[in-house]
Amino acid sequence: MGVTWTKDQQKVISLRNRSILVSAAAGSGKTAVLVQRILGMIMDPVHPVDIDRLLIMTFTRAAAGEMKERISRALEQALYENPDNEHLQRQMTLIHTAQITTIDGFCSYVIRNYFHLIGLDPGYRTGDEGEIKLLKQDVLKTLLEDYYAKEEERYTYFVECFCPGKSDDGLKDLILKMYDTAMSSPYPQEWLDSCMDSYKIDDVEDLKNQKWMKLLWNCVKEELKEARVLAEEARRICLQPDGPYYYEDAINSDRLTIQELMDAACREEFDEMAGLLDGLSYARLSTKRDADVQERKKEQVKALREEEKTMIKE
Repeated sequence: MGVTWTKDQQKVISLRNRSILVSAAAGSGKTAVLVQRILGMIMDPVHPVDIDRLLIMTFTRAAAGEMKERISRALEQALYENPDNEHLQRQMTLIHTAQITTIDGFCSYVIRNYFHLIGLDPGYRTGDEGEIKLLKQDVLKTLLEDYYAKEEERYTYFVECFCPGKSDDGLKDLILKMYDTAMSSPYPQEWLDSCMDSYKIDDVEDLKNQKWMKLLWNCVKEELKEARVLAEEARRICLQPDGPYYYEDAINSDRLTIQELMDAACREEFDEMAGLLDGLSYARLSTKRDADVQERKKEQVKALREEEKTMIKE
């Protein structure tokens, strides 16, 4: 039984001589439509195309294998219905060398066939993930050691800023993360340059207007909102009949501190926020004992308070 295509699917199948972009949800039949489009080009009665003249790329090997299998089955069916068709007979031969592959698979194909034009050893191979990770680590280690040997004050200051401890592993992780992010862009160097532009700041007002500063303040506000929710929950437990009521004063002090921080964040006052955090202190929880207070609720309040304090410190 033949497939009934929707109007939009039929457009994708039959449209020719132009570039098209198709966006569709998972499970909507994209692969089936693409296969039908390819078959339509191959079996076009006026301008048929050989399958090996098409470049068909997917993101995974499994998807490429499925695509090739579907096209092969469709060609077999078409040839079964028209066994004397020489064009279809030719396609069944060419399907084995057709470029139905992944993006990296096609790139490897190009390199294998044109290595002599780029001066590449024909015995090259693709490194596996573990090897590439080790190579990155080796290059990074050599790079940092070269800079350490120069004993430049600027570099020493840079390391101290990002490696407060005795190890520079944090700096290495940061560099690798930045590298991976840059390489995910089609123009890595341009992306890195744009990051540098974000730090070319003339004055305080310019700093306040930076996009990344706005994002930072938004993150701070969200964290403080979460901390406030935790403090409110701790106070609610304190006010329960068998709750640790003698912890309420300390929790109320926390709530006041969080509100002061929230006010500074809403005004986006960096110096005020820094001053508040620098002088941050917490009231001690009461050591009073009461047999009517549930131990479990005391532990709940303590846990909530620790989580709240951790969020503010971070």
